[in-house]
Amino acid sequence: MPQKTDAEALQKFLDEWPAAQAGLKKSLTVYRDGVLALSGVSESFVARPGVSYSLRWDLAAKPAARERPLFALVDVVPLGGDEMFLSVCFYEDEISDPEELGNAVPQGLFQETGYCFDLEGEAPELVAYCLARAAEALAAASG
Repeated sequence: MPQKTDAEALQKFLDEWPAAQAGLKKSLTVYRDGVLALSGVSESFVARPGVSYSLRWDLAAKPAARERPLFALVDVVPLGGDEMFLSVCFYEDEISDPEELGNAVPQGLFQETGYCFDLEGEAPELVAYCLARAAEALAAASG
């Protein structure tokens, strides 16, 4: 069963990141720093070893009417060996995708349609694009 873990567990996960995936780690950390720079954001880390490692962001002060548990997440998905990719996801109805770079995932985000962008390696343009989507999702979540 997934368990929320603390900042120390997240730091340990990042410290143990495979050297061969340094570009992907940079994409993750740049994205994470950008989301955390948004106003009123809280973060959690959920480790499911062998399946995925999730960084999840929600509103620090969630409106009473909001039932969704987050506005953005990143799943770090291990593919075997040192290979992995990032799946940056939002609720489909809380973002736009003007460049059509993502994919809808029916019932993929807490039984609702998610919208995800996959990153493999260092991808500064896609990270910036996803940060714009995170800002949209935060605004939608805030009401």
